[in-house]
Amino acid sequence: MLLFILIVGLGIFLAACSSESDGENSDTNVHEFDFSHFFPPTHFMEEEVKSFAAELEEKTEGRIKITTYPGASLAAPDEQFDAAATGSVDFALSVHGYTPGEFPLTSVMELPFMAKNAVSGSENLWKLMNEFEEFDAEYEGTVPLWLYTTDPGQLYTVDKPVKSIEDLKGMKIRSPSPETSEWLEALGATPVSMPMNENFEALERGVVDGTIAPWEAVKTWGLDEVINYATVGNFYSTTMFVVMNEDAFDSLSEEDQETLMELAGERMAKKTGEVFDQFGAEAVEQAKEKGVEIYELSEVELAEWSEYINPTIENWINNVEGKGLPGQKVYDRAVELSGN
Repeated sequence: MLLFILIVGLGIFLAACSSESDGENSDTNVHEFDFSHFFPPTHFMEEEVKSFAAELEEKTEGRIKITTYPGASLAAPDEQFDAAATGSVDFALSVHGYTPGEFPLTSVMELPFMAKNAVSGSENLWKLMNEFEEFDAEYEGTVPLWLYTTDPGQLYTVDKPVKSIEDLKGMKIRSPSPETSEWLEALGATPVSMPMNENFEALERGVVDGTIAPWEAVKTWGLDEVINYATVGNFYSTTMFVVMNEDAFDSLSEEDQETLMELAGERMAKKTGEVFDQFGAEAVEQAKEKGVEIYELSEVELAEWSEYINPTIENWINNVEGKGLPGQKVYDRAVELSGN
């Protein structure tokens, strides 16, 4: 009888421990989150975000539900990251360059000639963030879900083609980042910083003479309605982030956190890059159909442009090193990953 009582007692104890352990790793609560970004509702990134949200809801058996808010309806393009970090929104997507100085190491992928396409740029940026712990400070208050780059940026103008450095001098060119502004100025242009959602109107009204942007933007932002010339040099890539508020992430069970990161991370970095490359290729054909005159810089011409552009790289390294960060190591690794 004593042995029987001991066995029953042990069984009850083990069952209680098992139940307690399961409770720590599972969650039956439904979490409803908002996902904020600046792309218009018609942009393909809204569809990508919705697709990700639907997959996440399915994989978590309905425990995570996401509602998207496109068009900067919850936060301005340059306020998206801070909105996520402070908890004003749960998820946010935007361009790193819209908040200059906040992402010193991440901006390595915005340096000239760093990526051949969006897929390699996105994969390399995600690898850099995971290899260098110093990146963590740039995303304080959030959990980075995936980082990515656009397809390489080109120069588009309205009233005259740019086939030489002389052609560019004195022109007002919209710039997406401080790094791009620096080399535009070195080439004799006047850079004008502005987010993509202001680009079309600025070109249409003559506020700027041209813009630096990926081919993708020509199609998805309708730039082919206002530009007449394109100068191809694969000058740079715009980098973007998708982050989640840290407290919101911590509210999830370990199981759902793991599911979320499995669906995001390198997988989504590559997937997003593939879509940008696809739309970039389609944009070239669409621009040709609209009569946009395309001029591709030769290797000799690019070498001449590079004499003015490349000092931006050295300045970036010195700037980042001056902040006590491993600028040279990050740049060298980025170059190694890109195969340059």
